[in-house]
Amino acid sequence: MKRHSLLILAIACLTAIVSSCSKEEEAYPNIITEMADMYTDAEGVGNKFTTDAGVTYTVTNGITDLAPNALYRILCGYVPSGNNAAIYQAQSVFYLRDSTEIAKTDPTDVMSAWRAGKYINIYLAPLTQGGTQYWGFIIEKIESGHAWVRLHHNQNNDPRSYTQPTYASLPVDDIKGIQKGDIITLSIYTSNGIQTWDFKK
Repeated sequence: MKRHSLLILAIACLTAIVSSCSKEEEAYPNIITEMADMYTDAEGVGNKFTTDAGVTYTVTNGITDLAPNALYRILCGYVPSGNNAAIYQAQSVFYLRDSTEIAKTDPTDVMSAWRAGKYINIYLAPLTQGGTQYWGFIIEKIESGHAWVRLHHNQNNDPRSYTQPTYASLPVDDIKGIQKGDIITLSIYTSNGIQTWDFKK
């Protein structure tokens, strides 16, 4: 199964409001929003996703025109019904890869970082003018059950004009040389200095 990190995946709301019988009232679906791995079939239709909690759903309104037999990382807004789910919105999430050999640490603001399932998820707020920026992770040091990891960020000469909310996921199993229960220290260069978080694998 291929792993894809989309530069752009913006899926507009498919249905935002479900009308009730009364004209004076409108019922809104109970949308759950969380990170997920979405899988495509041989025709490039996103027909299944697994949340960070490990719950897998079959998509009732499959997303089309994607790469076949691929894995996409998304921030997904969905409504579950048993083992099925309707996707109402989805946003691309960068799948961070080991970029140690091309390490760059251009500053970027960060809103939060948290551990969920197989990933360390990061909510970033880079400044952009619509250009392409590059993301990954840098392994700085691993010793005595402790990995020091830094966010790789290449601004790529994209002017720092306006904030673009951006999500990224670091797969902890891609940090080689540590075991379950070991410590991962994540550092990110920001405009206000270095921010760090500690997580357990």
